[in-house]
Formats: sequence, C-alpha cells, structure tokens
Amino acid sequence: MTKSDLRNIYKKKRKELSSTEIQLLSLKILENLKKMDIWDFSVFHIFLPIESQNEIDTFPIIDYLFEQNKKVVVPKVQGLNLINCEIQKGVNFEIGKFNISEPKGFQEIENQEIEVVFMPMLISDKIGNRVGYGGGFYDRWLNQFKKQPIKIGLNFFEPIDEISDANEMDVRLDYSATPEEIVSFATS
Repeated sequence: MTKSDLRNIYKKKRKELSSTEIQLLSLKILENLKKMDIWDFSVFHIFLPIESQNEIDTFPIIDYLFEQNKKVVVPKVQGLNLINCEIQKGVNFEIGKFNISEPKGFQEIENQEIEVVFMPMLISDKIGNRVGYGGGFYDRWLNQFKKQPIKIGLNFFEPIDEISDANEMDVRLDYSATPEEIVSFATS
C-alpha cells in the first residue's frame, strides 16, 4: 500500500482508540523501551503528543528520562524545519503550529548532541520505513545530521510487510517500539 492509503487507514485506527486505551498502550511502550540497551546515552529527543490525533502519550517517557538524569530535547516547528529545544523538568507548554505542544522556555541545542530520537509515526514496514503525516519534517531534519542518532519509532501497531512508495529520501528507523515488542530493523 502507498503512504497515503496507510496514512488514512492508521489515522482511522488511532481515532478508534479510547483515551484509556491510549494511556495503557503508551505505558506498555514505555515498559518495552526500558528493556532496550539505550540508557547509557545522555541526550534524548522526543516528540510531544498531538492529543487530537490520538498519538502516544510521551509524557510518561519524558518523566522517565528525567528520572534517569537524561537531557530531554523536544522539537519545535520553525518554518519547514524542526529546532531542538532542551527542556527542564516542570517546563510549561503552549500550543504551537499544527496544534503541537511546544515548550515556553528552552535552550536550543545542535543536532550533533542528540544520541537517541523517539519518532512519531502512524505505521512502519518490516525494514524500518515509516509513515508520518506527510510533511517530511523528520526526514529533512535527520538528513542534516553528520552522524545519525539511534532512531526509534513509537507506534501502537505492529510493522506491516511493505510501504510501496518508500524511497531513498525517507530516513529509516533503527527500531520500532510497540505495546507488544521492540522490533529491530538492523541489517547484518
């Protein structure tokens, strides 16, 4: 299936989830993330959920990162790009572009400081291609990195066989974290 078809299908599937289901599934994803071998890294970039899109609640993950004394970085949309906003525990948020929460107070940091990225998505395939909302923000942003961070997609749904129109401009994930498991896309 194409990205456009998959985008429609998985937006609808997410809309069918209740807020209780979203909370439960989000906590299961966090429990699976805790089992990963990523906690020696220091700087983590994580998206803030768009509640109207029934996205994964990333605030428990953010709380866990602070508990582990990690540097927490969230994105802010600026034009067609993402900027990296380091936040402190207890920061206040406001609604910004595309109905996405953004920190009121932050320090901007360089891409190269980021070691692990938790990425939003609607679905991925079995080789790490992902379908987002179609704006290309994460692909453009990640293509600016000299050294790629570890890319972990957070998703309620298991990977599908194939995204038929994935291309070389799409930046592949290294892992997908679902409520059921961590899927590695590493090639040997």
